[in-house]
Amino acid sequence: MMNHWVFYDTEAKRDAHTTNDRNNRKREAIMQLNKAVFVILVMVAMGLGVNLQAAELKIGIIDFQLVVEKSQPGQRVEAGLKKEGERMEAELKKDKEELQSLKDKMEREAMVMSREAREEKEIEFRVKARNLQEKDQRYRQEFVGKQREEIDKLRKVVLEIAQEIGKKEGFTMIVSKVGVLYNDPAVDLTDKVVQLLNKRKDVQGAQ
Repeated sequence: MMNHWVFYDTEAKRDAHTTNDRNNRKREAIMQLNKAVFVILVMVAMGLGVNLQAAELKIGIIDFQLVVEKSQPGQRVEAGLKKEGERMEAELKKDKEELQSLKDKMEREAMVMSREAREEKEIEFRVKARNLQEKDQRYRQEFVGKQREEIDKLRKVVLEIAQEIGKKEGFTMIVSKVGVLYNDPAVDLTDKVVQLLNKRKDVQGAQ
C-alpha cells in the first residue's frame, strides 16, 4: 500500500514540476514579448521624434476683427458703413415723425371730420405705416448686404496677404484667431498684416 502512495506522490511531484516548468516558460515568453514591444515602442517614439523635428510646425495667428479696427482700409470701411447707417436712420426717423404727426392730427380733428374724410385719413395712415415698415426692412437688408460686401472684400485681401506671408516666411499654416483659446504672442501676425494692408493701393473701403 505504501508503494502506491509513493508512486502517486512521485507522479504528483512530476506533474507539479512539469506545470511549474510550463508556467516559468510562459512567464519568460511574456517577459520577452514585453521587452520586444518596449523596444519597438522606443524605436517608434524615436522615429516620430525625428519626423517631428524634420517637419517642425510653424503656425501663425491673425485676428481679423483687430485688422478691421486697426488698419486704414478697415477704418474706412467702418466709417463708410456708419455714415450709411446714420443716413438710413435719419430717413426712417423723419418718416416716423411724419406718420406720428398724421396720427395726432387725425385724433385732434376726429370729432369735426366727416365720416368720409376720417376713412380717407385712416386709409392714408395705414398706407404710410405699411410703406414705413417695408422701408425699414429694406434698409436693414441693404445695410447688412453692404456690410457683408465690404467685409468680404477686405477679408479677401487679408487672405492674399496671409498667403504671401506664409509662402515667404515658411509657415506651415496661418489660422484665424476665432476659436483659438490661447496662443503665444510671438505667433500673432495681426500687426504685420495691418502694416501690409495699409500699403495696399487696391483697397479703398466703403465710401
